[in-house]
Amino acid sequence: MAEAEVRMENIVLGLLAHVDRGKTSLSEALLYESGRISEKGRVDHGDSVLDKDSLERKKGITIYAKSVYFTKENKRFFLLDTPGHQEFSSEMERCLAVIDYGILLIDGNDGIQKRELHLFEKAREKGIPLFLVVNKMDLFQGDREALLREIQEAFSSDGIIDFSPYAFSDLAAFLKEEDFSQVVNSKENVALEKKEAIGQKAVPSEGCQDFLENLALLSEEGTAEYLENGRLPLGFLRENLQKRKLFPLFFTSALKQEGITGLLSWIFALCQMPTYSEELRGILYKISKSPEGRRIGRAKLLGGSLFLRQEWRPSEKALELNLEGVEEEAVESVEPGMLFTMPISENAGLGYFPEDDHREKEKEGYFPTLLTVEGEEILSYRKDLEELQKEFPEWGISISLAEKQVTAQLSGNLQKELLTDLFSKRLGKKLHFSKPKLRYGESPRREAYGRGAVLEPGHRISLLLRLIPMEGEFHREQQKAGEEKQENSKKRSIFSIEKRGELPEEWISRLETEWAEEHFPGPLLSGPYENYALEITNLSFSRGSAYYVDFQEAVYQAFRMAQATAGVRLLMPYFFYEISASQEKLGKILQEIERQKGKQEELLSEGESYQLLGKIPGASLSELQSFVQEEGESFSFSFSSYQEMEEEQALAVLEERFGIPSEELPLTTAGKLYYGEELVSEAALGQDGWEENTSVGKSGDSSSKLNGSASLQLKNIGGHSEKKKKGEEGISLEEELNAIFERTFGPLRNRGQEAIRTEQKLFLSKEKEARLEEARAQYAKKGKKNKRKKILVDGYNFLFAKEEWKALAQMDLMAGREQILPLLSEYAAYHDVDLYLIFDAYRVKSNPGKTLQPDPRMQVIFTKEGESADFALSRMANDFSQSGYPVVVVSSDQAVQIQGFSGKGAIVYSSKEFALQVEEMKKRISDSL
Repeated sequence: MAEAEVRMENIVLGLLAHVDRGKTSLSEALLYESGRISEKGRVDHGDSVLDKDSLERKKGITIYAKSVYFTKENKRFFLLDTPGHQEFSSEMERCLAVIDYGILLIDGNDGIQKRELHLFEKAREKGIPLFLVVNKMDLFQGDREALLREIQEAFSSDGIIDFSPYAFSDLAAFLKEEDFSQVVNSKENVALEKKEAIGQKAVPSEGCQDFLENLALLSEEGTAEYLENGRLPLGFLRENLQKRKLFPLFFTSALKQEGITGLLSWIFALCQMPTYSEELRGILYKISKSPEGRRIGRAKLLGGSLFLRQEWRPSEKALELNLEGVEEEAVESVEPGMLFTMPISENAGLGYFPEDDHREKEKEGYFPTLLTVEGEEILSYRKDLEELQKEFPEWGISISLAEKQVTAQLSGNLQKELLTDLFSKRLGKKLHFSKPKLRYGESPRREAYGRGAVLEPGHRISLLLRLIPMEGEFHREQQKAGEEKQENSKKRSIFSIEKRGELPEEWISRLETEWAEEHFPGPLLSGPYENYALEITNLSFSRGSAYYVDFQEAVYQAFRMAQATAGVRLLMPYFFYEISASQEKLGKILQEIERQKGKQEELLSEGESYQLLGKIPGASLSELQSFVQEEGESFSFSFSSYQEMEEEQALAVLEERFGIPSEELPLTTAGKLYYGEELVSEAALGQDGWEENTSVGKSGDSSSKLNGSASLQLKNIGGHSEKKKKGEEGISLEEELNAIFERTFGPLRNRGQEAIRTEQKLFLSKEKEARLEEARAQYAKKGKKNKRKKILVDGYNFLFAKEEWKALAQMDLMAGREQILPLLSEYAAYHDVDLYLIFDAYRVKSNPGKTLQPDPRMQVIFTKEGESADFALSRMANDFSQSGYPVVVVSSDQAVQIQGFSGKGAIVYSSKEFALQVEEMKKRISDSL
C-alpha cells in the first residue's frame, strides 16, 4: 500500500533588522545552508540574491520587500527580506501582516539600540514569534554572557535563552514528539534506545541539562514534565514560542557561516504552519511593476486554494501565478501560507481579498511637496502617478485636477531618491521637488455666531450656534487605533446644547460622534480647524416635523457661517524629533538645531553615539531633516502639537500664500476671513470670488459640503438657502424662510446682526485693551532689575575636580560631599547667586528623587530613578533660560560641553575651571580679613 502523501507546510519567515546589521548576509547564509543556492553573494560585491535593484546595490541597503523560498523535507520556508531603513518603515510594517515567524537581527558589537526595541514592539503588536540572531560575532571581543544578560534586560524577558551551543539533533532524544518523523537516528538516539532496553535512563550532559532546565522553567507544567520524565515535549517549546514566552537566541557570523547550521535546525524543528480556513482569502501586501510595465501584485494566501484562471476578486482572474525565488517559478495553483505573485488590473489595490474590510484610514500629512517635470505638464503622467499611489500609499501622492498639481508627503531624502529613480526608469523623465508646503492649523480669533435652519414641507428646525475660541495650545497627538476612543471623548466635550433634554438623545450622540471623526478644514488655508467649543441655543423644532439629517444640516450651516465671521489665528505645527549622532557630528547638529529655532530637550549617550530629543517648529523641520541625513545620521519625527503663531509670522505666511502685501490684506477676502472684523451675511458670502469649487451637496449630505477646502467652498455656505426651489405657489425657499421667521419671531435676521455686531465690537475692544495691557507689562518687565544668576553644578563631576576632594570621596563618598557643601554655599552667598548642586541617583531602584536646602541660596538635588544629572542639568538650564534668568552650567561631561543647551543663553564651565573660581573666592575673603 502506498504511503499517504505528506502535505507541504508553508511558513513565512521574515527578516527584521536595522540597516547594517548583516541582514542580506544572513539571508545568503540561510539559502546556502538549505542548499537553495550553491554560492553565497555579498552586498559589497553587488551579487546577493535578494538585493537585485540597482539603487539597492548602489546604496548597499534593502529598499523593496522581496522573498525567496527554500524547502526541507515537508516544510517550505518563504524567506521575506524587509527594508531596515527607517524611511521605508511603512513597507516593513505592511510585511508584518504576512509573516508567521520573525528573525530579529542584532549586531553583537552595537548591542540593543532603539530601532531593535521598535521592531521588537512591532512584532509584539502583531503577535509574531521571534528568533533572535546576534550577528557579526567574529568581530566581537567582549563577554558573551554579559551580552546575553544585556539583551534579556533590554527586552525585559527571561524567555530569551541561548540555543547556540546545541543543534536540534543534539537534543532530539530529550524533546519527545510521537509523530516527529524528522528525529535523527543519531548515535545518541541509538544509545538511548539500548539503555532503555536494559532499564537504564538516558541522562543529558551537564550543559544540556542546564539548557533543558531553563526551558522547563518557562511554565509549571514544563517543570513538572521534566522532573517526572527527564524530557520535554517538543510541542511545549512550540507553544511557548507562539505565545512569545520563548525567544530562542543564536550567536552567529553570517559572513563566515558560523552558527547557521544550528539556527536552521531549530527553525525547522520549532516552526509550524498556521491553521487556515477552507474559504478563499488572501492579502495583497505589495504592488510593483514588471520590466514590461505590467502591474504585479505580491500576496499571501490565507485560506482555500487559488488556481490559475480562477477569479480571486470580483471580475478579476489570476491569469498567471508565480512563486518568488532565485528565479520566478510558474505554478498551476497556490496553497494556503504561500507567498506568490500575479498580474493585477489597475482597479486592484492593497488589502485583503476577495473583499477588503481592513482598509487603513489615510494618514494625515503635514508637508505636501509639489512635484514637477521640467518643461512639461505633470498631469500628462497622471496614469503613472496613480500607479505609484497604489504601490506606495505611504508617500501620500495627491493629484488635484482643479489646481493642476501633484503633491507627495515624503519623509526623507531616500524616499525622494527612490521616487526620482522610479520615475526615471519608467518614463525617462527627471522629477523635481519644490520646498515642502507646510500645513498650518487654524483656530477662531474671537467668538462668533451663526444661524442654521431647514424649513421645507415636513422638515422644520432652526437654531443659533456660538463658536467660542479656547485658550492655550491644542494638542493633537497622532493616536494608535486603540486610543481613538479617548481622542473622540476629548472632542465630544466641545459641545454645549441649551435645552439638551428636548433633543432626542440619539441625535446628540450621533452628532458628537460624527464631529469627533470629521476633520474640518479652516476657512483660510484649509488647515485643521482646532481649539474651539460650540454652544447651540435658540433651538426651535417639533419632533414630528424634523429628523436627524435636518438637525445635522442646520448645525453645519450655522458652524460655517460662524467660522466665516470669527476670524482666524494661524497655528504652527510642532514636532518631536529624534536624532542619533556620532560624537564627531554632534556639535554641528546642535548648532543647526539652534539655527532652526529648535528646542533641544534631552541628550542621551548610547555607547559612542548620542541620541538627541527635542521639539522643532514645522517651518524648520524639513531643513533640519535634510541637514542631519546629509551628515549621514539617523532622523525621525512625530507630530507634537499646534501652537499659536506670532502675528508678524502669521502675516508673512499669508503674504507668501496669497501674494498679498500685509498692508493690503484687510481689503481682500482673505483679510476679511483672517481678521473677521465685519459680519458677513449668507448672501455676501456668495459674492467674494471664491469660485474654485462651486459644487453643492444634496439636503443632508453634509460630507459633500465639509470635505476639502472650506476656503474654496464659501459660495456654498447656507446650502439650501442659495438654491431657489419653487413650491406649489411659486414661492422660493428663501422667501418662505424669511416669511415664516418674520411671522414667528419678528425681524430676527436684523436683530441677530445687530447683536452680533455689538458683541463683536465688544470683543474687539476687549482684545485691544488686552494687547495694551500686555504691552504695558512688557514695558514694565524691561524696567525690572536683572534676575539673580542660576548656577547648576554636576555634583560628582565637581567632587572629582581636585585630587584631595577625589581621594576623600573614594574613601567615604558622604564625607566627600560634605566637604564641598560649605564651599559652594559660601560661594553662592558671596556672589549673590542661586546655586543648585545636582547628584546622580538614577540607578537607585524606586528612587523618587530628593531635594535639600541647606541655606536660602543653595539647593542639593538627588535625581530620581532613570534621570541622569546631565538630563536634569539640561532641563533646568532650559527652564531657567526661558524664564529670563542668566544661567551657568558646571560640568566636565563632554556631551554637556558640546551641547551648550542649544543657545539658551547658558555659559558652560568645566568643573576644574569652576573649582579655581571657588579657590579664588576663598583667597579674596581671606585677604579681606
